[in-house]
Amino acid sequence: MAVASFEDLCAGFCELVGVKTPQLSTSESGLIAFHVVLKGITVNIVQRPDASQDHVFVLFELGHLGGDDESPAQMQALLDANHVMLQMNPPVFSRNPDNGHAVLQLIYPMFEATPNDLYEMIDKGIDWASHWREEIMADDDAGVDGRGSEQSLAMLHHMA
Repeated sequence: MAVASFEDLCAGFCELVGVKTPQLSTSESGLIAFHVVLKGITVNIVQRPDASQDHVFVLFELGHLGGDDESPAQMQALLDANHVMLQMNPPVFSRNPDNGHAVLQLIYPMFEATPNDLYEMIDKGIDWASHWREEIMADDDAGVDGRGSEQSLAMLHHMA
């Protein structure tokens, strides 16, 4: 059964993953958010009521990309992945300008949200983020062309 509010969704999700439910409040920028670290991946779960009351935004931190010219293969992998995701509400890749981390962003509709379904989607995202860190970032560190592999792109298609 779908939950009635972002707060209910968060409480149910936190119970599933075994973390204390945070005290949620609206930030100065209008966001209601919390984060968890699962399998070494930081996952931010955000509602932005001014953009949509009906959606939750889930952001996975993939790791640091470095400076403007330090990680061209990683940036190319992000752009390649954005290009092939031709679907409604696809996963989006970006770079957080505050900390330089690559970010995988997903949209989750509140009207069909359940804590268990949110957990399953996040678990798939964590698998992809782990793959990114192990394969794409390792390739770039080794000086290898780090563009997204077919396996990475196939994993994304199953998430969205």
